[in-house]
Amino acid sequence: MIALLPGESRALFPRLTDQMYDLRLSAAWACLDRPPGAVNRQAVVDYFDSLDPLYVLALDDAARIVGALRLLPTTGATMLNDAFASAAPQRLRIESPLIWEASRLTLAAIENCQAQERIIDRAIGEIGVALNEIAQAAALTHVIGVFAGDAQRMLSRRGCAGESLAPPMSLDGMQMFVALYEVRPAMDAQFLHLAGDAACRPVNLAELESARFRGR
Repeated sequence: MIALLPGESRALFPRLTDQMYDLRLSAAWACLDRPPGAVNRQAVVDYFDSLDPLYVLALDDAARIVGALRLLPTTGATMLNDAFASAAPQRLRIESPLIWEASRLTLAAIENCQAQERIIDRAIGEIGVALNEIAQAAALTHVIGVFAGDAQRMLSRRGCAGESLAPPMSLDGMQMFVALYEVRPAMDAQFLHLAGDAACRPVNLAELESARFRGR
């Protein structure tokens, strides 16, 4: 299942927002090989979240968030253009109304991905399909992916890594990768295969936020 959460609506859906940030926090602990508590919530909620991006959330059958992605137009501040301003080659600065940036790709259970292989496959597939649909609806030509090393490796193993645009760069102790995706029908093929039949059905945010999911 897929839910789209506009950044300006986060205050209306605190439970979903907390789940998304908690997923980021768990991923950071695993990626940096640090015990729980060594990285706090503030470290995974950055300046770019304050710009009210669009969040793409993948949920399992119990309506738990198992994957998330953040989208921002490159006509404003982005990770590539601003967070990596001193590290990235000048030619990598991308500003276009036809290109958005996808960042903060986070997936559940990355520390135990063999046991959760199908969940991760479906989350990647659903997020990819949703991303392509959003991009086509916005008349985009490309999406730039800025992903941490763990997420990039999972995309690579599934044939969804896009076209590499630069050598790996470092940010806050994490290895980061930049990839280019062309928006076109063919982009869907591998993502659809991973998502599975009828896996990408949209869900209502208000229903997800309701009391029956408090026991996340």
